[in-house]
Amino acid sequence: MIKLIVIDLDGTLLNSDKSVSRENEEAIIEALERGVHVSISTGRSYVSGHKYVEQLGISVPVSYQNGALVVDGYDGAMRIISQCLLGTAEATAIYNRGRERGFNCLVFFDFFNLPDISTTGLSDSPYRGYYAHNAYRIVFEEDPSKRIREPGIAEIAIEGEEERIIEMIGTMRPGFDRVTVVKNDALERHAFYEFFGPGVGKSNGLKHILEHLEIDWKEVAYIGDNYNDLDILKKCPLPVVMANAPDQVKKHAKIVTGKTNDESGVAEAIDRILNWRRD
Repeated sequence: MIKLIVIDLDGTLLNSDKSVSRENEEAIIEALERGVHVSISTGRSYVSGHKYVEQLGISVPVSYQNGALVVDGYDGAMRIISQCLLGTAEATAIYNRGRERGFNCLVFFDFFNLPDISTTGLSDSPYRGYYAHNAYRIVFEEDPSKRIREPGIAEIAIEGEEERIIEMIGTMRPGFDRVTVVKNDALERHAFYEFFGPGVGKSNGLKHILEHLEIDWKEVAYIGDNYNDLDILKKCPLPVVMANAPDQVKKHAKIVTGKTNDESGVAEAIDRILNWRRD
């Protein structure tokens, strides 16, 4: 029996306009009315994601930044369930290696306040839409590494040609045991990789939510669309993947929606999950 539905935001619950459709919102309400908990697990930070949690009236803990931060509530009523920092030495090493190779490097230096991202001027990139959408969060500085301070920061993100990023990661092992690498997205030959503190991942963030709700993994359905969802999709009993997901992600699903995130595919997913729950 499914007792908890966990939903990713970008590419899943949110459409291309970064909004939640009425159909998706109504489907979430229906799940709640049937006694199923609903939570969010997103790669977004708290400052860019909590507005959706508030809009939907989510009343259970939520996982942000790929599980680096788990909080219950928002704003003045927020309570931190779990928080993991990327150490200053590790963050500095990753940033310096990335800059040496000419990558776009983003220092996420704050979990809760704006601006929370520091970077130099950005070179042209297929992720220009991401940078434009997040302009309100970004401060451009000559030396973003000055934002890396004790006891640590939220994350470092690196964007560039994927083969070269993978090569860079290879040069940093061994001695990389306090860093978690998450492939967030791939576009053309480029990719967006994120570097977190030890043990970070969406599945680890979900573990804290399950402990809070006293729910077992076998009672979870997860709806996602991208590479950073894979660790949960591989573990939960009912992995659901959106029609717009890459084929490498779809192969880990028990259900693939017929509709994309721009067609309220989450509403379809929730309906199929609730029907599966009754079987």
